[in-house]
Amino acid sequence: LQFEGSISVLTQMMVDPAATEKRGGGKNLPLRRGEILDVIQFTNEEQILCRNSQRRYGYVPRAVMLHL
Repeated sequence: LQFEGSISVLTQMMVDPAATEKRGGGKNLPLRRGEILDVIQFTNEEQILCRNSQRRYGYVPRAVMLHL
């Protein structure tokens, strides 16, 4: 997923340590338990656009994200 425009990080959130890990793919980031992600956009009720430590962008299900 390429992200155009200026990037502003809204906040950081953590992937729930109890979440099921997923490989990601398409526009979705891989889910790694306990990973801290930069939140770029609260896209909708279901997903959040995030950036991971490898500087990759993608969507993460809102249900697995915890506020720090």
